[in-house]
Amino acid sequence: MPSEGTRAMNGGEAIVEMLRRFDVDTMFGLPGEQTHIHDAIFRRNDIRHLLVRHEQAAAKMADSHARATGKVGVCDATVGPGATNLISGISESFLSGIPVVAIVSDVRADWRGRESFQEIDQTTLFRSITKKVFSVDHAERIPEFVRRAFQIATTGRPGPVLLSFPMTTLRAEHEFAEEDLKVDTRYARWPAYRPTPPQHEISAAADAILSAKRPIILGGGGVIASGATDEVKELAELLDMPVATSYMGKGTLPENHPLSLGPYGLLGRPASNEYVLQADLGLALGTRFNNVGTAAWRIPDRKTRLVQVDIEPTQIGRNYTVDLALTGDIKAVLRELLGLLESDPRVTPKTAQREAVSAISANWRKEKGIESPLAQDRDASPVHPIQVIRAMRDAMQDDDVLVCDSGFNQIWGGQYFEVRSPGRNYLGPRGFGVMGYGLPAAISRALTTPDQNVVCLTGDGGFAMVVQELETAVRSGANLTVVVMNNSNMHFIKDNQRLFFDGRYISTEFTELDYAEIARAFGCAGIRVENSGELDQALAEAMRSEKTSVIDVRILDDAVPERVSLQSFK
Repeated sequence: MPSEGTRAMNGGEAIVEMLRRFDVDTMFGLPGEQTHIHDAIFRRNDIRHLLVRHEQAAAKMADSHARATGKVGVCDATVGPGATNLISGISESFLSGIPVVAIVSDVRADWRGRESFQEIDQTTLFRSITKKVFSVDHAERIPEFVRRAFQIATTGRPGPVLLSFPMTTLRAEHEFAEEDLKVDTRYARWPAYRPTPPQHEISAAADAILSAKRPIILGGGGVIASGATDEVKELAELLDMPVATSYMGKGTLPENHPLSLGPYGLLGRPASNEYVLQADLGLALGTRFNNVGTAAWRIPDRKTRLVQVDIEPTQIGRNYTVDLALTGDIKAVLRELLGLLESDPRVTPKTAQREAVSAISANWRKEKGIESPLAQDRDASPVHPIQVIRAMRDAMQDDDVLVCDSGFNQIWGGQYFEVRSPGRNYLGPRGFGVMGYGLPAAISRALTTPDQNVVCLTGDGGFAMVVQELETAVRSGANLTVVVMNNSNMHFIKDNQRLFFDGRYISTEFTELDYAEIARAFGCAGIRVENSGELDQALAEAMRSEKTSVIDVRILDDAVPERVSLQSFK
């Protein structure tokens, strides 16, 4: 019998108790030696455990759930091969700065080092792709390590934490006092803290911005993570200051706003890149300035003065020398900055600048985007990808969600599909670039925000890696539309073979598959599109459906978005 004022729980029960106290309501995984956790979930019935067909999907779904909710995503897997199957998804969360707690089982503590079945050094394996790894050998310490996992995941630059539980810990019983189980609920959400830099640094930033002739806001994923879109819009409109973003920063400002230049960098719009290169000051908000986002550190120009704001101090000045470094939460920093600027007599309208930016975007839409003659062609066969983007943009409401996979599909979606609402209504694997992200992430998003239409844009290469998760979508009742741009090849790689290897194509071409027919076999609606004139009806039909729909679009083999290949840099 437990002592008075205590609760006897096994390790699995203690883990679930702590998860609920951190407001976890959904967990993604596949069972194995962590059955004590699943049994506790079954008996409590206050957490949904979503069974997946492959653990990689569990990690990607947890990542998507964290992005959608602002809470910590949680996934689980069994010892050994189950744990290793999480790696690609956890790597995406690590490099994208998304808080996920991954729970894995391990061999018994007293069997370690004896070549036990499925035994590997899991803690060492995950150290390079997580913020922290904990191996919990004693049941009485479970609350402590769960608290630390959530604290680490949500503070500084967010990211994943791995908790590894030997089977002996999961089944061991311990009497827990209420004091043992207390949590700080600030760490249930991210960012957990909203620090601000000293006032003199914010004043210096205001002076730098107002003294610049062509300042620009460079928005990254940190803006979305901070929930700072209202502040960015207010600042941009106050100063008539243009906004360009990374792909992870899409949603910083609606891309049909007159001050939006859309994405810049290696995969950005050429017209936007030209404008960024001409800026004399960049206000960099939550952006890593990595090789893709800057076209190998060429955009912005090295001579451009930079004011960089980031919640993680080690990110500031990492890839560009900065003139002013402000460590703090972006929303809180911008609110302080706006407080200074709103009463500053030096703030004057720059109507000409606003009109110039608006004209750049308008011209781009007409020449390259969804208003171009190519995009408007409704009798093309095979279909050009820009025609798919045009049809999607026409069919989707402003607050609908687009989830992209990795590959050319993400460039078509990232560069050419304009997000018309602020916030996290665009998702893509821009940290690790993991293929097979789109479908699991879209399933998770559809289940998390069922009142929004969710559209997954993927290539046939990435889709085939996770096609089995269509069964998960049907079983879970997810209602989403999957658009497969199908050209039966690995087009991103094949195009590099064309550009740099004289068209010597090897291991980039697949047998043609009918994904609409495959989808129907899974119980989904399946639609085949071979002419651009069929797109509008197909999307309307799919979005009216009350179940997952797959639209298999036969696209041109040689259609390439505007981009610069990393292989072009010597």
